[in-house]
Amino acid sequence: MIFQIRHYQQKKWNGLMTSIRGWNEKLESSTLKGIDWYEKLAGVIDNEILFLKNVNNAYLWEILNKQSLNYIYKYCLNSPWLHQFSLAVLCATDRNLAPSSINNMMSTLNARLQDIFKAFELKQIEDLNYTHIHQYLSGEICKDHSDRQRQMFISYYKSFLFNVSKWVKNRVPLEQQEYFTKFLLPEFPFDNRDYKSRSLAVTSAQKKRKERSSAIAPLLPSIRAECHFRWNQVKRLREITNEVIKKVENERLILPFPFNYEESEHLNERLFFTLNMNSDSEYYLEFIESVNLLDGSQGEGLWFFEILKNRLLGAWSNLASDERIKEGITFLEKWGYDTKENMRPFQSSNRGVLTQGFSLTRSQQYNKSRLFINVEPLYIACMFAIFAMDIQSYSGARINEILQVSYDRDCCVITEDKKETSTKRNYIFRLIPKGRDTEENYYMPETVFKSLLMIVKELKLHYNSDTLPYVNYSLFSRKHLINNERKFVFQYNKQHINQKTLNSVIRFLTHGLIIQTEEGKQVILTTHLLRHAFATHAAQTEKLPIDIVRQLLHQKDESVTSYYAAPTHVQISGTIESLHDNWMTYIDIQQGIQRSPRELREIFEEYKEKVGTVSKVVGGICTIDSVCPTKMACMGCAAKVPQPEFRHEIEQYHDWAQESERRFVQLGLEVEAKKMKLAMRRAKLELREIEGIEMYTKDESYEPNIQFKTKN
Repeated sequence: MIFQIRHYQQKKWNGLMTSIRGWNEKLESSTLKGIDWYEKLAGVIDNEILFLKNVNNAYLWEILNKQSLNYIYKYCLNSPWLHQFSLAVLCATDRNLAPSSINNMMSTLNARLQDIFKAFELKQIEDLNYTHIHQYLSGEICKDHSDRQRQMFISYYKSFLFNVSKWVKNRVPLEQQEYFTKFLLPEFPFDNRDYKSRSLAVTSAQKKRKERSSAIAPLLPSIRAECHFRWNQVKRLREITNEVIKKVENERLILPFPFNYEESEHLNERLFFTLNMNSDSEYYLEFIESVNLLDGSQGEGLWFFEILKNRLLGAWSNLASDERIKEGITFLEKWGYDTKENMRPFQSSNRGVLTQGFSLTRSQQYNKSRLFINVEPLYIACMFAIFAMDIQSYSGARINEILQVSYDRDCCVITEDKKETSTKRNYIFRLIPKGRDTEENYYMPETVFKSLLMIVKELKLHYNSDTLPYVNYSLFSRKHLINNERKFVFQYNKQHINQKTLNSVIRFLTHGLIIQTEEGKQVILTTHLLRHAFATHAAQTEKLPIDIVRQLLHQKDESVTSYYAAPTHVQISGTIESLHDNWMTYIDIQQGIQRSPRELREIFEEYKEKVGTVSKVVGGICTIDSVCPTKMACMGCAAKVPQPEFRHEIEQYHDWAQESERRFVQLGLEVEAKKMKLAMRRAKLELREIEGIEMYTKDESYEPNIQFKTKN
């Protein structure tokens, strides 16, 4: 009898709650009319999901990032998993998952579920069972899919399921939890560790990345030098173009107007152009020819000419014929671009950066044998690319950290130590590393700050203002941590430069550099590969302890640093070859011992007594704000930036080491003599790096001879 009364009371309570929810939904519907997400989803999505709110009583659909919302509108409204996806993305949003992670998970799962449903001719999400997923993960269906595709599917599937289950348990009243469980993706008793596709995908990706970083690491100084030469070239082209435009306008000369100029000894060619104007009254150049100054033969021209000749900027494959696409892919693959992953390596998402403009692009399509150039967007692209590469090559910073650089007092910091005889300045960017929510110090050489001032000056001219505008930060994954009230340096046309654009301009600046793996495969530079190369060089060449490399890279997990900095095949073989010569020279006992926190603390205290933050050292400056990684053995240390003005110090150090080596040999002190040999080798490496800096610095001041006439 008591049970019947309680059952009746519960039934009556449930009925009352249903009525209240119905009244609330009618009230909410009347207030939401006209709002985009409500108009598109009302009657399509279950009302319990439609009216979900967070603890602040804000609709989760309103908070969901626009990219995810648009993806659901476009690709999921008619899918069998619409409710499951909708609940999952709302839960992930309420749990503060990064928008980019949500988007990646949703787009990947949607594509793979479509493949599985098509393969088994499934109609409803309830039809999906263990066998279907198992056959996909084991490779029995969709045989053209890679191990990585299968691994990412199960990883994202489990992540979606975990986030929804946890959210329902923590945020939904107990009596409603059963209702929401019907909107969960089916749960299966396995994860990606049960399948070889995971280990194969991870191993393959790590192997490829390590091969590429192995090719890049020894070339870092020469890559930076070549990029500066190219930056000088495009900067000169822009300056000369503006000078010619000024002459044409002041003297009212007739277009097309021919001119030519000599490039510096790095290229050693005379370049011939005509200045033209299109139907939109925009100036542009037409490249005529290039002549080698040494023998009068046909020159190669500037490095980017072949990209323009092949019409590969932007979304080049749109509306292109099959033959045209085949030609473009052939050229890109010849230079090592992975056209399956990215057929448009030089596509910018920012207006005015790298793009040539509609009129010029159309003209180029109809005049395939001629080469038209809109200089300004190429100059802007290279300006951002060289700045980003300098920041990364000196610090190993991630792309999202580079894009945080802003022209604000709390980001760009210069400190002075007036206690020293000559005032010492430290140049610091305050940025938020991945996995943190507060700023940390990224120490830079003075040259990086000079480049920053150059960009700020250009942007002020672009905006015709004495300051920079505030723009919204573009990376969804970090947007919730970054204060948008910032004058970001990576901006143009009042839009923050995004990750895709930055990688595109870096590819543009570095196109054609010969960087190859041991197997002869061409390597395409990315910010992530540069970071890996920086870590590998610091740990394997300069012998910095892993905990110090971790601090340089601003990483939390030392195991991740160990993977980044692991020796490459080339380094291992090189070590074996020189083992007998060097085995007594440098023994890092700590490499084989996992040091305890107490031991690390003792090392810290020991180092702290011997070095100050960012000190002036032999031949350059130190850019580490933690303990000295080499106990003041600064020659060849990756934390030091060699400076040309201190070249004589390195030369003196080399001479001292050479003389000491002779003396130790005479005294029979073989170990000490080998130490001096190592010191000389490191000094020579630094002198070589300084030579590169001196060469492109000299190239910056080159003044070309401009002639306003055609070639005889």
